[in-house]
Amino acid sequence: MLEALLEKGFLPKELPPLFTSQTLRRVAFLATKPESMTKAKAGWTQPMHHNLSRVGGLRRRLTIPNPSNFFRLASVFALNSQALTAEWAKSPFSHTRPNYNPFGERAIASNAGDRAAVRAAARVGARYILKADISQFYSSIYTHTIPWALHTKPVAKSRMRDNTLFGNIIDSELQACQSGQTKGIAIGPDTSLGVSELLLSSIDSHLASTCKIVGGVRFIDDIELSFSTLSDAEHALITLEAQLYERELQLNGNKTAIHELPAEIESIYVSKIRPIIPSKNSSSYAWIDYFNRTFELARRHPAEGVIRYSVAALKGVPVSDTQWELVQNLLWQCIALDPGCLKIVVDVLLIGRDTSGFPIDTVVASKAINSLIQVSAPVGHGSEVVWSIWTSMLLGLTITSENQKIIALMEDGCVATASMQARSMDIFDNDFSSSLWESWITDDCFLQDHWLFAYECYRRNWLPQKVNASNIIVDPTAIILKELGVTFLDVDAPHTYTPTLPQIAGDILY
Repeated sequence: MLEALLEKGFLPKELPPLFTSQTLRRVAFLATKPESMTKAKAGWTQPMHHNLSRVGGLRRRLTIPNPSNFFRLASVFALNSQALTAEWAKSPFSHTRPNYNPFGERAIASNAGDRAAVRAAARVGARYILKADISQFYSSIYTHTIPWALHTKPVAKSRMRDNTLFGNIIDSELQACQSGQTKGIAIGPDTSLGVSELLLSSIDSHLASTCKIVGGVRFIDDIELSFSTLSDAEHALITLEAQLYERELQLNGNKTAIHELPAEIESIYVSKIRPIIPSKNSSSYAWIDYFNRTFELARRHPAEGVIRYSVAALKGVPVSDTQWELVQNLLWQCIALDPGCLKIVVDVLLIGRDTSGFPIDTVVASKAINSLIQVSAPVGHGSEVVWSIWTSMLLGLTITSENQKIIALMEDGCVATASMQARSMDIFDNDFSSSLWESWITDDCFLQDHWLFAYECYRRNWLPQKVNASNIIVDPTAIILKELGVTFLDVDAPHTYTPTLPQIAGDILY
């Protein structure tokens, strides 16, 4: 599990394939590891953050811990993998239970499957359902509640400094990953899925033993329980609130309610879009009708992933040569309405190109990408910009000099790192520099929030004058990582990337 967590469970899956931690696994085989990874008490470091686009215009902050601290945390997970697996298995409702798969895309992931099908099964014989969602779940987790869940609250409180309780070690290592903060955990690493399931599996187990529940499903913090009577549902809601309160969490009032059955099993827009997915023989009118319906439903349901679902449904749909130009134009319009669907749009176009042999119109693509950067970069929307840079690498697009100026002002280490690599591939109109990014290269830059950018500058000889004037060149951990050939960029990815067909319900809709 340690090797898998380092290789596939470190970086957030929402980053472009340009970013990778595959070579980080080499640290696991070191006979003599850096002191930062082995000393009794972890040193505190700042994690790097990345701004992610979510459905409905909301944002989420992804987190990338310092590799030395993540190694320590991953080691605790690996050493206690059997105990953790036993804890995750306590939930009778979870469909996001962590599953260790050395051959999977992630180190520990969940197999959510078809959410509509499991909800339908859980409702059989019931009259009411309780739908609940935890408010700001990951950012609200109090790290001290982890040993509470693992060892009971009285035991954990009476033995707070006892490192024979591995819950205490997880608690302290999580704090070290975020400069001592006890509130919130990182969104991105696989270890956070493991922590979330630790906390919620114990709640599921308590609900199952104290409430009259007909059936239940849970996808991380999205909970649905079914009941025979309204009073049973109300009792379960009170119990759930009390359990969350004990762990210093609370329900999202806007997404928590009791409903009488029958009720919709999946979002209604899915039922409206699925029957009209075009085919190779569809006319221009059918394609236009499909996107008209998509855009209409997206306006009606702005907080749901209508456009992402609709675009993902087109993966693998053959397009005739007479419709290819129209389909491209319609797809590129989608990123203006939901920038988070850019990855899916590009995948659909690449699959269409590779299966039909039709070329992607790079003039239209460049216009769409540069327009997205122009509106996203000034407001700090990092994921839109980093995916735009990735798309430019894939398709051989050029980012304008006007856009490179505003990109160079962005306070986002992922954007900065991708931009430096893009510069070496002549993606930008002109060579450029960023005084902001250069200011990140300070004496303690490997311990600060832009550590990944600083490390790649050190490893790849970017900004050599700044790097050589800083302490990163004598940092023992950075030196060993460089000697091992560890990198967080796959420079071959733009040339080797192949899109895959998704399970639409699991991968896109939710």
